[in-house]
Amino acid sequence: MKFTPSTEQDIEQLTEWIKADPYHKGCLDPLWWLTGQGLLCYCLQDEKGPTMYVRLDKDGDLLRIHTQFAPQSEVSKIRTAKSLLWAFPKMRDVAKKNNLTGFVFKSISEKLITFMQIAFSFVPIGNDDYQLLFEVNK
Repeated sequence: MKFTPSTEQDIEQLTEWIKADPYHKGCLDPLWWLTGQGLLCYCLQDEKGPTMYVRLDKDGDLLRIHTQFAPQSEVSKIRTAKSLLWAFPKMRDVAKKNNLTGFVFKSISEKLITFMQIAFSFVPIGNDDYQLLFEVNK
């Protein structure tokens, strides 16, 4: 697994993935996902290729995670889950380096929400947002 910059060469793929995504369809510009936007944008890849595009933004004291997943016809749920499990410790490092206290993401996908709650212990905080606060060492 690896992070790679998201570049103009990814626009065509991002456009297709956004069109296939009922949550993002028609509301996101593919350029929004390119490296150089937000705190950090990247493409997450496994040995078979891209599994998702990620944009991280500061949201108060939290790191807001935006994700453009591939259509399931291109990337299996197993590949997606393995990618998330691999990436989260690295995203936590980004958050801590920026003095942020946790993660937050928005979703209406019951399958994604359930996965994030089980795998990482995210909790609902309203407005379709889910949060994970880091433990503070005393």
